Amino acid sequence: MKLRHALLYLLIAASLSQRSEASPLSLPDPINLLKQSQIFGDGFGYRREAADHGVIFTAQSTSDLFGNTTGGMTTGSTYSGLLNLALTADLQKAVGWEGASFKSAWLWLYGNDISQKYVGNSLTVSSAAGYPAFRASELWLQQNLFHDAFSLRAGLLALDTEFLASDTASLFVNSTFGPPALFTLNIPNGGPTYPFALPGVRLAVQPTSWLTLRSALTQANPFAQNVNRNGFDWNFGPARGLLSLNELAVTWNQNASSSALPGTAKAGFWFQNSQEELTSGIAPSAFTSGFYGIIDQQLYAVPNKAVPDKASGSTTAGGKNPQPAAPSCTCSGKGLSSFCRAGFSPQPGSSSSLYADAGLVYTRLIPSRDADKLGIAFAYSKVGSLTAAETASAGYPGSFEAVAELSYSLQFSQAVSIQPDLQYILHPGGTQQYGNALVLGVRAVVNF
Repeated sequence: MKLRHALLYLLIAASLSQRSEASPLSLPDPINLLKQSQIFGDGFGYRREAADHGVIFTAQSTSDLFGNTTGGMTTGSTYSGLLNLALTADLQKAVGWEGASFKSAWLWLYGNDISQKYVGNSLTVSSAAGYPAFRASELWLQQNLFHDAFSLRAGLLALDTEFLASDTASLFVNSTFGPPALFTLNIPNGGPTYPFALPGVRLAVQPTSWLTLRSALTQANPFAQNVNRNGFDWNFGPARGLLSLNELAVTWNQNASSSALPGTAKAGFWFQNSQEELTSGIAPSAFTSGFYGIIDQQLYAVPNKAVPDKASGSTTAGGKNPQPAAPSCTCSGKGLSSFCRAGFSPQPGSSSSLYADAGLVYTRLIPSRDADKLGIAFAYSKVGSLTAAETASAGYPGSFEAVAELSYSLQFSQAVSIQPDLQYILHPGGTQQYGNALVLGVRAVVNF
């Protein structure tokens, strides 16, 4: 009977069914940047009942409207959209399979990419824009063992859901603040990052609560978006190659009882041997590789209201005790957070040989608006030596591309966020062929 109910909930969820960014050792919840409730609410009780049996389904729409006001290839505006459908299942709750979980996520992309059509930059303006198609985003089975200290995942993997990521940087709209350009420009067609997923396996080990080691082995080259339209164009020949991506993450002050500010540090490296040319048009050598580091650190937390504790003697009815109350935990997530990422790729044929980005995000700038976020960020990508030589022969010496972004995310309602955004792009495409571009736009996110 329990199995029959679980299968029924899976079928319902599939009919209604986002990318996850959660601990690799637990079942990831579908992404919900502002933690708002969905428009369809509890779905007449089916959503809650399915969740009680380990099945979670979501649908999220992202819409980007951007216009290039000056510079770039030419001025103009575009609209791009994304519908993200996902189902995650805790198979222990659903069918009694201890430590197992499953995820199926799908993307429907539509509209036009302003970077491709008007700006000509490599650090693309919209992280949601892509070739119009309906494609598999993730499709995998995960098995946890030893009280979740060990996790093995296999199937169609999108590595940017776990690797290369900065939680603070996720506010920003430019694609490089997701998986950085250091990785996406140096792997043919961006590798297994949005909007692609590729066959592979991922191993994660968490020996302590503050230390996680992740390692993934996947195909390297997904081919172009207009070729691999649905995510199932698999080819195990030399053109596909293999990618090994490895990362170590250390966290501190993550417990709710900690009075210090939380942070995360990550270090990683990759190498791949696909024989297809990179984004630069340069054919790679036997392999390409890269190394990177990431730091996320909260700099200031809005203090929680301290609760008077008579037993501690911090406050008395007569006010005779001058001792201040012990500070309560300030790790509420509200306040000022920062991020910094840097890395390099040593091969001459790398499209991006040196990369760095940094930014600040303030949550709850207006006291009455707890979920609103204001952020400013800057990213720099140096052009590789062979790419610079190629562009110089065409009369436009390669140097670097950079972007500065200012963004404000407003929680318009419980299910909708509106995010005005401004980006200034220096040296679009990594050369001075086009003038610096000023792009204005807005992003809308709706959770159903």
